[in-house]
Order: sequence, then structure tokens, then C-alpha cells
Amino acid sequence: MKGYCYIALIIGFFVFYQQNPVYAIVIIVLFIGVYLFFKSRKSGGKSGAFGFLSGKNVQQDNRMDDLIMLMMIQQLLNTPSQTSDNRGNEDNLKDRKQQIDKIKQEVLDLLEED
Repeated sequence: MKGYCYIALIIGFFVFYQQNPVYAIVIIVLFIGVYLFFKSRKSGGKSGAFGFLSGKNVQQDNRMDDLIMLMMIQQLLNTPSQTSDNRGNEDNLKDRKQQIDKIKQEVLDLLEED
């Protein structure tokens, strides 16, 4: 029955479109606008007037919030004390500089051989 009503509406709009196309297009746009408005109100309207077009962003936002929270907790748990951190950084920098110098020297030696 619902299908017959839609078919009758479509045929009616075709007849009306042949008589006055501008009014038919305006009426169709109004019907679509009203449909979208009620659809957005029905879906909760949390994401604005046309929130249903955004899809499932609510779940993505929740996942991003969870990821950010997890990263913040990891930063809090993995932060060592500052005194040992400064000493560790200095030692790491010296070790890295020595490794870089060693690699540089090896590369220079390999280039000189060829």
C-alpha cells in the first residue's frame, strides 16, 4: 500500500511538473528539507541540524578520546624522576655522539678505499 502511495505521488509530481516545473522543484526541495529536519531531530540532534550525514563519528570520537586518555596515562606512568632523567640524557647523548662519530669514521674509511 505504501508503494502505491509513492507511485501516485511520483505520477502527480510528473503531471504538476509538466504544468509548472519551477513550483514542482520548489515543492520537492521543501519536502526533502522537512524530511531531513525531522530525521535529524529524531536521531538526537547532537551533531547539529544535519547530524545524520556525519555517520558514526560518535564512535570514532569515543575511540579517539580513549586513545588520548591511554597515552596520557602511559606518559604519567613512564615518567622517571628528573634527577636520573638528566643524568640518563647526558649519558645517552654521549653514547649517541660516540656511535655517530664511529659510524662517520667507518663511512669515511669505506669511501676512501674505493
